[in-house]
Amino acid sequence: MAARWSSENVVVEFRDAQATAMSVDCLGSHAVLSGRRFLYMVNLEAPSEQPRKIGRQSKWDVGTVQWKPHRDEAHVFAASSNQRVDLYSWKDGCGEIHSSLQGHTRVI
Repeated sequence: MAARWSSENVVVEFRDAQATAMSVDCLGSHAVLSGRRFLYMVNLEAPSEQPRKIGRQSKWDVGTVQWKPHRDEAHVFAASSNQRVDLYSWKDGCGEIHSSLQGHTRVI
């Protein structure tokens, strides 16, 4: 695994995102910012590019979002909101919901 180190700090604001959670994939190439209506995919290789959006249909904010930690399936991540966990797939610049899990009686 190659690591790239730099003393450069990059600050980018996404004011319309209203993100409640963030996660970086295990490769360090993408970050997901999660809001109530959209998930915003940020390319960390070029963070000043406009983020891509994945639509959500929920009235609840995302409590947590987490990428799969294994390199062979680094394109899969999960976002939890209220009593549901949605699994997403991000491949070739396109994201879609893979499946939803619901079984808790309390908030995750």
